Amino acid sequence: MDVLLIIALLLPFTKEWRKPLTALAFIYATINSSIGGYSLATFFFALSLMIMWLSNWKNAKYPLFFLAMFDLIGIINSQTLVELFIYFELAIYASYFLIFEHRKATLRYFIVNSVGSALMLFAIAISFFKTGLITALTPEATIFFVLGLLVKLGIAPFQDWLVEIYKSVDFEMRIFFSSVLTEISPLALLMVITRPSPTITAFALLSMLIANLMALSELSLLRLIALIDASNLAYDLVAISVASSASRVAALYMMFSHVLAITLVFAVIEASKAKSLKDLWIPRGLELPFYGAFLILAGLPPFHLFPSKIILFSSVFSIHNPLSYFLVVNMILSAFVALRIISKIKGSKSIKVDKKLKAVIIALFFLSLYLGLFPNTLFDMSASQIGLFTR
Repeated sequence: MDVLLIIALLLPFTKEWRKPLTALAFIYATINSSIGGYSLATFFFALSLMIMWLSNWKNAKYPLFFLAMFDLIGIINSQTLVELFIYFELAIYASYFLIFEHRKATLRYFIVNSVGSALMLFAIAISFFKTGLITALTPEATIFFVLGLLVKLGIAPFQDWLVEIYKSVDFEMRIFFSSVLTEISPLALLMVITRPSPTITAFALLSMLIANLMALSELSLLRLIALIDASNLAYDLVAISVASSASRVAALYMMFSHVLAITLVFAVIEASKAKSLKDLWIPRGLELPFYGAFLILAGLPPFHLFPSKIILFSSVFSIHNPLSYFLVVNMILSAFVALRIISKIKGSKSIKVDKKLKAVIIALFFLSLYLGLFPNTLFDMSASQIGLFTR
């Protein structure tokens, strides 16, 4: 991590070499984390390489992108609540500058994150005042810390700032916000929720229900994806709040699965150039991965989200919590949201699609199929990483 920090600090001074050198830095980080057995870091650094490959940003953004990713991965090595908070805040501040030219979106993002930061700091202060420690939260402080974190990350009904960003930024930055900045939040949650919390479980199920019900009538594709993001985060939160060994692994498995699913969905929507469900056409030649993307989102076999939902379902039900039955209702509603999108697809037509984007769509589709047929690959990776979150 020290070498990566030095690289992150030097990259802004490399001028016109910023993009190629940032790509080399991500390649080094990917190889280094893979050799070290950090599958989580390897996964997100590899995803970052894909985003860079697709991108055409100004050179100044690439070092900021590396810094944001480095800080998010730094959460894994946090030993105290203060470290965790600082790493998260540094990643958020780097992301401000990534979208700084979109002033309205950045302002809303800043305001929401300030509220979330205040709640998280308040929680750390409560715990320190009562215990004199900054390594664990008291039960009442946990509620404030988690609420602050979720406000910052777009869980329903706090997802409108995320919609504003989706409307403003390019496709690659949407992937960063939807598949990295929000979906990586289970890592922080796994570190602070160490005992069962029925209150957080109830909040997560309510949030999931709100997101799903809103999505059933939404026509804007970007707002719809933001609601799906919010629902996905709530799935992870349910599993994390149960706090059993099985549910914690299930949460990590679900997080990996959601990142792949949301990335593919954003990619096919970008290829279709549609803004609303009313004008959702399939680019000719991409019919199979296009329909597949939304079948994946519905959690249907033989794709990778199906086994992850089964494992989540099993781990939550194993504790015999009455609230678990509401998870079934929400899983059904989530499937209806995805099937509703499929029902609105008008057919295929000739749409020009960038070759790089097309390659990513096809690769992600077959990766999902492979991980659905051989789920142990992703499950074993999740199980091997769960020890990183025990302080």
